[in-house]
Amino acid sequence: MYKLQSNVNKASIETSGLLSQRLRFEVEQTLSRLYADASLVDQLNSVYLPFSTWLSQKAKAGRGPLVVGVGGAQGCGKTTFCHVISRILTKGFDLNCIVLSLDDLYSTHHDRLKFAKQTHDLFSVRGVPGTHDVDLALILFERLKQLKEGEVMKFPCFDKSTDERKPVHLWQEVQGPVDLVLFEGWCVGAPPMSGNLMTAVNALEANMDKEGQWRHAINQQLTGRYQALFSKIDLMAWMQAPDYEVVYHWRNKQERLLESHLNDIHGILLDTIDLKVMSSDELKQFMQYYERLTRHMLAVMPEKADVLFSLDHQQGVLGMRFPAEH
Repeated sequence: MYKLQSNVNKASIETSGLLSQRLRFEVEQTLSRLYADASLVDQLNSVYLPFSTWLSQKAKAGRGPLVVGVGGAQGCGKTTFCHVISRILTKGFDLNCIVLSLDDLYSTHHDRLKFAKQTHDLFSVRGVPGTHDVDLALILFERLKQLKEGEVMKFPCFDKSTDERKPVHLWQEVQGPVDLVLFEGWCVGAPPMSGNLMTAVNALEANMDKEGQWRHAINQQLTGRYQALFSKIDLMAWMQAPDYEVVYHWRNKQERLLESHLNDIHGILLDTIDLKVMSSDELKQFMQYYERLTRHMLAVMPEKADVLFSLDHQQGVLGMRFPAEH
């Protein structure tokens, strides 16, 4: 287990104690809005506030928006975590903090199909590097740096249940200036994969990528365009799963949650749209697209990240490691 480092000092902890009294309701409301486990509010003093306090010190020390990458295996709770932290930084530290998800930067279904025809059929399925609109992402980050008081910009939103980008009028609106960006996603910050890419790690690679063309193309994306995107990250946080096997169970839980709240998400339009919620068997197939890179990140990201959150099998934070301050 990792322990809270000494750079989160006694004064910060005392401040956190006072903040927790008035922020608990805010966290509860955020968890409710995200259909998340209500018991996560109990991590307010031990996880959320220490991390928020540390980030607030970093944000105020710099110029322009501080970009914090938050990565972790599928279903580990990144999105919920980031929205809670964002709410705390906004309400408790008077910082304009926004959450930008890599999932919202997927290319349109049309563009993914076009790219798949040019490269490999497996790129038609969203998820891996090569299925995101990196050019749009770079433009957004550049625009964020220049966003001034009173200026407004919009960020894309992606609807996983329809496998398509939402219409522009439903995009997230952000008002400047922005102090901190939580840039979250399962492969955010991923370095290129090393080792032998030719040996298949699952049936999907063995049967549908026999020559390794798709795997090598993913690595080319990671080596080039995605490193340009990840270079925008100032600090990297990683949520470490205890093993790869638990990832499917976390992701299945996430998919079932989406399924149970489709009516809340789409309302009266539910009967008029083509939904793409995966069954448990479909999810097992889907997860094979992610497996190689997920295993790679589980192996290398704990040492690469600035902040490490060690998770148990129930997605609880066992402990966290901050970088040593000099």
